Amino acid sequence: MTTRSLPALALLAALCACPALATAKADLVAVNVDVVEISGSTQKTIGFDWQLSSIEFDEKTIPGIFQVGEFERKTGLVTYLKLLETEGRAQVLSNPRVVVKSGEQGTIMVGGEVPIPYTNSQGVGADFKKFGVQLEVVPTIIPEEKNAIRVGLHVLVSNPDYSQTVTVSNTTIPSMVTRDMVTDVMLNSGETLVLGGLKQSSRNFNQSSVPFLGKIPIIGYLFKTSDTTEVQRSLFIFVTVEIVK
Repeated sequence: MTTRSLPALALLAALCACPALATAKADLVAVNVDVVEISGSTQKTIGFDWQLSSIEFDEKTIPGIFQVGEFERKTGLVTYLKLLETEGRAQVLSNPRVVVKSGEQGTIMVGGEVPIPYTNSQGVGADFKKFGVQLEVVPTIIPEEKNAIRVGLHVLVSNPDYSQTVTVSNTTIPSMVTRDMVTDVMLNSGETLVLGGLKQSSRNFNQSSVPFLGKIPIIGYLFKTSDTTEVQRSLFIFVTVEIVK
């Protein structure tokens, strides 16, 4: 026969009678996020390249970003993303997973830091600015609706841009390119939401010419070739929420 002290029995009774503790596991929500960057480029070549065996006017366009449909298309989207990743046109920036209590915020930061030097009366120092992928999510289970979850989501993606820099104390500091998305939606447990529309573009211009001939006034353009490449990047976020049972 096993005997227990009165304090232990009282504690056990309190745990069984407390609905918040009894349903603590059911109040947990698992959030899976895939942050994917898809890139495409448009290249335009103008002029003559006399080094080629034949003269071509070339304009290549990689197909644009696909349209996102209903949740049932998730399998097709994942397959398409795998194909783009294999071709080097898609990159998974982060795929964090977090488990949080209903109504509370979960935060994940994946990235690094850039040193920002400064000078004051005490000497020279440096602050560090974070960059990468930051995810803030607040899932709330709706008791009135079976398996319904309200999801508040904030995704911030930032990265250094070394094409635009400033020099401080002989140190080159890149500017920061940031893209963020804030949304509040209703999902059922196990469903996936696809978010998109964050775009960034950059343009590179190169020009080459035949020595001496390219500098001749008026007809010099016949011996020049200009090449403009525009790279477009779009950010897509795949969010899957599921009640932990």
